[in-house]
Amino acid sequence: MRLLIIRHADPEYHGDTLTAHGEAEAAALAERLASGVPQRTPTRLYTSPLGRARDTARHAERALGLQAEVEEWTRELSSWGRAQQSGGEARAGEGGIALWDIPGDRLRALKPAPTMDNQFTLLPELTPAEAPYAELCAHSDAFLARHGYVRDGAAYRVERRSEEQLAVFCHGGFGVTWLAHLLQLPLPLAYAAFHLPPSSVTTVLFDERSPGLAAPRLLGLGDVGHLYKAQLPIAHSKYEKPNEWHSGPRPSGVKANFW
Repeated sequence: MRLLIIRHADPEYHGDTLTAHGEAEAAALAERLASGVPQRTPTRLYTSPLGRARDTARHAERALGLQAEVEEWTRELSSWGRAQQSGGEARAGEGGIALWDIPGDRLRALKPAPTMDNQFTLLPELTPAEAPYAELCAHSDAFLARHGYVRDGAAYRVERRSEEQLAVFCHGGFGVTWLAHLLQLPLPLAYAAFHLPPSSVTTVLFDERSPGLAAPRLLGLGDVGHLYKAQLPIAHSKYEKPNEWHSGPRPSGVKANFW
């Protein structure tokens, strides 16, 4: 089984929909998904209940002739709290720092190194996320069990082998957090290392190398090849405000540095 974790296209957060550029991104993404290439074509569609994800999914629904099922648990993690930065409390969608935007140098410098056991004790900002993360993991396990893959320690017991491809239209922070659970990575390391651009496709294979067991393997992260084919740039977001690290325009979710 393959899992396609798809971030919504370029967002208009006020109104929870897509920008005009985001609509073009979503159309290019749908063309990619409906290309007929077996490794790219979803057999089932799922979507976050939020408008920007559902609007992205609608393009794929039309192109594939499938109906996306709403999975409430895949909504963005807006209730998880914010990390502080100079200038006051962070705000979602307006250049503030969500937990997955804490500077990577700070996360990499944590001592002792983050593990699955200590990940919520090393940073005070992450401690309140322990309970909601456990809830997300439980929802993930239930979702995958419905498709025949039952969590068994750090791997999955294959109760019903599947060659389906599940496309889940969701969000940047949620997607990276879900990857951490699937790949058995401490959240701080996933947050320091991964970024999912708008409309990107992240592919996870449930790799069966031992009898009756599968381990999620990352085949591709944040792929936006459909944008290159359509000659679309990754859009700069009006929500990424100039900050103390970088004053230039940036895509949604990129907080600092050269782009």
